[in-house]
Amino acid sequence: MQVTLKMAGSPVKLGSRAGGLFSPVPWTDDYPASQEWADELETLLEFCDSQGQLARFLPKLRIPRNKQRDATLSELRVALFLHRSGFPIAAWEPPGNNRKEGEYSVRTPEEGIVFTEVKSRGWESELTQEERLAGRTKQPKYIEDDGGKYANWKGMRDCISDAYSKFTPSEPNLLVIADDFFVSLARKADWQIDVALFATHDRYGEEPGYFATAAYQNLGAVAVFAAEVSDFPVEYRFQIFQNPYALVETAIPPSLASLRA
Repeated sequence: MQVTLKMAGSPVKLGSRAGGLFSPVPWTDDYPASQEWADELETLLEFCDSQGQLARFLPKLRIPRNKQRDATLSELRVALFLHRSGFPIAAWEPPGNNRKEGEYSVRTPEEGIVFTEVKSRGWESELTQEERLAGRTKQPKYIEDDGGKYANWKGMRDCISDAYSKFTPSEPNLLVIADDFFVSLARKADWQIDVALFATHDRYGEEPGYFATAAYQNLGAVAVFAAEVSDFPVEYRFQIFQNPYALVETAIPPSLASLRA
């Protein structure tokens, strides 16, 4: 079943799978705002179904909470990207430390398995309490003349802190941060990544970077992931940063360490 949505710009057509699963559209924002995003949604659903995971992901995609939907889409995007890049899913919801589960484990060309967690960090996390109370979360991400300070390094550290208890000291571990910050980590925030991970001083957050000491040795690497539309259909950007203090057991293999997009 194909569904045409009336967006602010040109009409957007959902594919046959998405049209059958999301009619009427349950979300309260303008997603998918363009044909590129609608086409990507169809691709993600096809991939999810091919992995036998459609029934598990559908409730999280249908939920009328846009932030939850975006986090679920990020999980699927990263999985699809890794799968297409030669790192197929070995297991969904693998057991981690402290009886917690990861998003998935991926298989590497070295025949290793890497426990993978995905953290989605939206622009809403950068708002002040005053901005939230004033209803800024219900407005578009970008508003003309609405510039300001940003501290992506803090959001990146928060993602690591939130996820770290899942990582065991006995297997390779990867944390992927799928960001939707005001200023994308994937394009314009290299120095923020350096502060978050490798700063040897304590001027930011009263502590050094999380990969500047052995404090996070159970985490082999952090990757930054983003999905965007520019001159092409939806493009995935991916950059990985190894932890020089990772345990031998938790370090990621060379094939994954060299992955870039």
